[in-house]
Amino acid sequence: MLNALGNFLTSVKTGFSFADSDAEAYVAAIETEGATPTNDQKTAIDTFFVNAKSSGYYTSLYRLYLPIWGAAAPNAKCLVSLTSATFTGSFTHASGYVNPTSASAANQFVLNYSLLDDDATEEDAHLMGLAYDDTAPQDRGIPSANQTLIGAGSTTGTSVRINTTSSGVRPQAAWLGASQAPGSIGSHGVMIADRLSGTTALHKLDGSGSSDTTNTASLTGTYSNFPLIAFGSAISGSSAIQSTNAKAGALGVGLGLGFADRVSYAGHIKTLWEGCTGLSL
Repeated sequence: MLNALGNFLTSVKTGFSFADSDAEAYVAAIETEGATPTNDQKTAIDTFFVNAKSSGYYTSLYRLYLPIWGAAAPNAKCLVSLTSATFTGSFTHASGYVNPTSASAANQFVLNYSLLDDDATEEDAHLMGLAYDDTAPQDRGIPSANQTLIGAGSTTGTSVRINTTSSGVRPQAAWLGASQAPGSIGSHGVMIADRLSGTTALHKLDGSGSSDTTNTASLTGTYSNFPLIAFGSAISGSSAIQSTNAKAGALGVGLGLGFADRVSYAGHIKTLWEGCTGLSL
């Protein structure tokens, strides 16, 4: 009753009525930070929240960022917690994505959050990143080898990352020695590195279709739980390795998802980003 009244009052004031109160709260938060979302963008955001909740995976999302608003403050706002991450160094805040001006350890998006801060574990967690390549043939969202879109850890065996391998721009889910690297796909699109029930997965979705590959290798590395960053892999203090100047349109972290939720989440992120930006994967 009260929520319905709140939605009615919002619609009278702004001309837009939200179906989901968390979507409404996120939009209010980024408007406070200077963003001016259109009604079409509000609709895309509202639809994402409704779909994420009806699909059942919403409670597995602990941090989620949509850095499309052209400025640091709204780009740093989390859709789920309404907390803010921190941009350090030099960034281009474009309409639709954000990217460092160079691949440098000085340029980081610091989530102010570590993988194990809540109830995620090394065996039950995911990372998500949308990397955008605006140059045909659109296969290099992460533009070079040995670059990390989001993650933490000093070596492949002791890290959790969405990164490219040492041979070309093929993406992988680096996960404490049980990495998953399909070897035949590019790094443009929505990518989810997932660990659940003893399985490491890399899910990838772009405009051409999706892939989901897995392995059941045991974890062998020891994780130090460094604060997560985007555009590199965090190590001790404020240091980072595998820096990248990739263009990112969405970033996230949370509990392990499983196949059905990976498919739903990736699809909803793609729809959200395309609906808000007018761009296409």
